This record gives sequence, C-alpha cells and structure tokens, in this order.
Amino acid sequence: MSNATRMNDALQPTGHPHPLLADSQPREHTAPTVDQLADALPSAVDAALRRACPDQYTPEKAARIAATVVADLTAQPAGPCPVYRDCVDADPGHYDHYNHGIRVTADDDGATILDAGMAAFSGDSEDERRPVVYLRNTDYHDAASVHATTAKLRALLDQVDAMADRVFADHGARGAVPAGGAA
Repeated sequence: MSNATRMNDALQPTGHPHPLLADSQPREHTAPTVDQLADALPSAVDAALRRACPDQYTPEKAARIAATVVADLTAQPAGPCPVYRDCVDADPGHYDHYNHGIRVTADDDGATILDAGMAAFSGDSEDERRPVVYLRNTDYHDAASVHATTAKLRALLDQVDAMADRVFADHGARGAVPAGGAA
C-alpha cells in the first residue's frame, strides 16, 4: 500500500474525534445554576479578596461579602414580577411596574402617616421609563438619594423618641396621671 493510500484512509471520517482533537470539539455550554453559584461564591470571594486587597482581607469580611452576593442572587421577589422584585403587578407581560404598599398608619383611625413605594412605567423616552422610589410626595431616581433621606428620617425619629421621653417624664414629674394609666 502506498503512502498516499494510507494517508487517504487515515483522513476518512470514522464518526469519532481524533484523540488529539477530542478536547477541542465544541461542547454545549450550560450556565451554572444559582445554587451552584451560591456554593462556589464563598471560596471565590475569599480568594479574590486575598489577592486584590491583602491589606484589607479578613475571613469575616470575605464571608460577609459572599453572603451579601448570595442573598442578592437567591432573594425571592416581593411580588410576582420578573423585572422588578418589588413590583406587585401579577399580570403576565405587564409593562408598568409598581408597589404602593409600604405605609405607616395611625392606630386609631388608620390615616396614613407616611407611605413609600416604587413605580416604573412604560414610555417612549428613557426619562419616562426611569424607575422611581417615592417617599410620601417626593420621588427619588437613585438609591443614594433614598438612603440620604431615610438617614434623615431615622435621625428625626430618634429626636421624636427623645422628645416623647422628656415630655412624658416631665409630665409624670408634675404628678399628672399618664393617659390610660395610673401614676
């Protein structure tokens, strides 16, 4: 048999990849599941933090960062919407997103003291489609603005608590009977 014949026979398809080419064959790509990512993240974050920020690395910090990312990946939506986790619109394929359910009401008459929510509407322009988080009558277009205002509210509520303690302590010091109870 000539070399040309042997070469021709060697090049004929067999239905099997050549052993040297077996690893280079295209394979179907399968994305990891959320559970697989959640399992892999702690060690990946630990290794990355050690390499990228050795002066700031602690095992606790790496675990905290990983736990935050895992919680974000595995968080269940507050509502049935696949686009915004806090949207409560249950209609499949809806375009307008909202949640107006965060509120504090008075115990006696149910009047709204403070309310908050979110909305993201369909529209022609990017500005019309930009989501907002609102607090009472003020709209916010980014998380930092919301955080700044809620920090002010926390400080205000601390001041209200302190005022209530002082007012009712002063009232009690005068020997007055507190509303609804004995002195």
